[in-house]
Formats: sequence, C-alpha cells, structure tokens
Amino acid sequence: MYLGVFDMNQRLEQTRKVLREKQHLKKLIEEDIRELEKDVQDLEEMTNRYVTSSQRY
Repeated sequence: MYLGVFDMNQRLEQTRKVLREKQHLKKLIEEDIRELEKDVQDLEEMTNRYVTSSQRY
C-alpha cells in the first residue's frame, strides 16, 4: 500500500516537472513565433517599398 502511494507521489512530481518544462518551452516557442512574424512583416514592408520605388523609374 505505501509503496503504491510513493510511486503515485513520485509520478505526480515527475509529471509536474514535465508540465513546467513544457510550459517553458511553449513560452519560448511563442516568443520565437512573434519575432518571426515581426520579421516577416518588416521584410514585406521593405519589399513593398522597394517595388514601389522601382516602379517610379
């Protein structure tokens, strides 16, 4: 009986640890995605300016 409870407590702690790690990774990935979206937006704006300015000539 006690061994089963210990195993469950150990599994609970391990699961909590994995959850914290996954949440941290999720946060990092979300930050990366935001940065990439901003980079894409900036590059699109630069490209549009270049195309617009080259069409004038």
